[in-house]
Amino acid sequence: MKAPARVIRARERAELLFPRAQVLAAIDRLAVRLTVALAEENPLLLCVLNGGLPFTGALMQRLLFPLELSCVHVGRYGDATQGGELQWHVRPGVPVADRHVLLVDDIVDEGVTLAGLERWCRAEGAREVTTAVLLDKTARNEANVRFAALVCPDRYVFGWGMDYEGYWRNLPDIYALTDDDEEQVG
Repeated sequence: MKAPARVIRARERAELLFPRAQVLAAIDRLAVRLTVALAEENPLLLCVLNGGLPFTGALMQRLLFPLELSCVHVGRYGDATQGGELQWHVRPGVPVADRHVLLVDDIVDEGVTLAGLERWCRAEGAREVTTAVLLDKTARNEANVRFAALVCPDRYVFGWGMDYEGYWRNLPDIYALTDDDEEQVG
């Protein structure tokens, strides 16, 4: 079964926002900032699946201090483009109580998911919660994101873990839909 034609077309028409080299350089800079902030904290890094996986993998290789890794898988979107209530698919395999938790995700858009995860970590007894994202859309963000590798415009983006209709998370660059394609997403 082939990918839908609209998915292929969207990628062909998309605007390149951040080429791979720029993304990797931004992750390098972010890793230095996180090292200064967290090297003595014995953090528990929680990767927010699915989108946070590529960024977490790249970031972890640059954090040269002891940390533990687990993941969370929550959703608000399903197949929709508008988010709803936080739905748990996978909870972390490591307790967060009395830990400095580093939540790592691909993007903060409205910030509802990250804010909900931060509240959950605190309710579970986390000593401190720090958030790090690859992309920050500062225009309408309600989360308290402390670390962001890149700031992006308020557009529909994909690549580096972010998807378009479930596709293109694997792209090494970050793209934005054209206005025409963005109107079709809704």
